[in-house]
Amino acid sequence: MDWIAAAAVGLLALTGLGMAWLNARSYGQELLTPSSLFVRSLTWTALSVAIYGVTTLVNWRWVRTFAWPLYAANILLLIVTLIYGVDSGGNNRAIAIFGLTIQSSELSKILTLVAISTALTRVDRAGGGLQDLLLAGLIVAPPFLLVVAQPDLGTAMVLVAALFGALYVSGVASRWIAALASLVAGGGVIAWVVVLADYQKERLLAFIDPNADPAGPKYQLLRSLEAIRGGGLFGAGVDGTATITPLPVQESDFVFAALVRAFGAVGGLFVIVLLAVLVGRLIWHSWNSSDEFGVIFAGGMATVVLFQAFVNIGMNLGVAPITGITLPFVSYGGASAVSLAFGLALVQSHRVHDGGSSPLM
Repeated sequence: MDWIAAAAVGLLALTGLGMAWLNARSYGQELLTPSSLFVRSLTWTALSVAIYGVTTLVNWRWVRTFAWPLYAANILLLIVTLIYGVDSGGNNRAIAIFGLTIQSSELSKILTLVAISTALTRVDRAGGGLQDLLLAGLIVAPPFLLVVAQPDLGTAMVLVAALFGALYVSGVASRWIAALASLVAGGGVIAWVVVLADYQKERLLAFIDPNADPAGPKYQLLRSLEAIRGGGLFGAGVDGTATITPLPVQESDFVFAALVRAFGAVGGLFVIVLLAVLVGRLIWHSWNSSDEFGVIFAGGMATVVLFQAFVNIGMNLGVAPITGITLPFVSYGGASAVSLAFGLALVQSHRVHDGGSSPLM
């Protein structure tokens, strides 16, 4: 068991609970009512802990064995969500199952990565060639297009990041990865002209356009930067946040700004260190894994966590576009926490059932 990684996940989850409590107070919610951010976050955190524990205990080979049925179920759920999903901020990307509203696109990140890792560890694999790149690209394409159609641009970007991370650690030649990057860049230009809605373009441009509408996404960014500057070194404290006007979507997109406002640069650095430790442990497991599935899946998970952390914190600081990507375990988001818990626990399962290099490493 990698207790260092488990401790980092646990501390991030506790930080997320603390932010849910602060955000509920900031919004003027009754903390212990079923509909409050705090109670909902507590419920999702408990579910994530249960999934983390159960997945760690179950042999990871079972998940690999059922990789393709799980992938097919993933595609079906994305289609159902696209057709019957409820509106979430203007996007059809959430579906109610047994009373719980779930973003199927979040789970898609993990199940797609499982499928890629399984495909790239097939027995007849030559390794490192164009065939691997095309196969992985074909696996990512259906969920990517369905997520874009919802439209959920942020999660679609995470899927692409996971693809690149998996290809890199699997040994695919750099020239093919560079060619794919060029193709993705060209697709991005086409998407800008044909696919993206005006509000998505505004969100992407807000961080670089000084003439952007101050009442739109630019307003969100300016409020975020104001909150971060106001936090100082040690922050306004718990009591201070209860009397300050809430930031736009401070429970998810701008949770880092809310955290720095409350706990200062010290609080922000604490979260960054925890995320760095978690990514470092995933990279270590990928480097020392006893088989290719562990190498690829752990490397892909490291890419997912790193990419989400970089983009979320970056958009709070005004150095990355506003895309709606959550900060792992700190942002409120049940599907995000559950899917990440499942993916990280699968890495733990790989370590537990195959053994690690030492008790600490």
